[in-house]
Amino acid sequence: MAKTSDTTKNAWNARNYDQILISVRKGDKDKLKTAAAADGVSVSRFIVDSVNLRTGGLLSVLDDKSKKRKCINA
Repeated sequence: MAKTSDTTKNAWNARNYDQILISVRKGDKDKLKTAAAADGVSVSRFIVDSVNLRTGGLLSVLDDKSKKRKCINA
């Protein structure tokens, strides 16, 4: 049963998300994890929020309360 659930989740993610692979120097991943944890968010959300601060809200994010995607202006 778990395989079907994983397959369904993976298919949904493939339809709804683009993936970006980034490489950082050894040790920097842990720094990102620590910074994200300090903000109470995932590493992915931390990176998206950081990009939005730099770009003035270019990327859409999931609004935690309404569970809908929105563009934010930093």
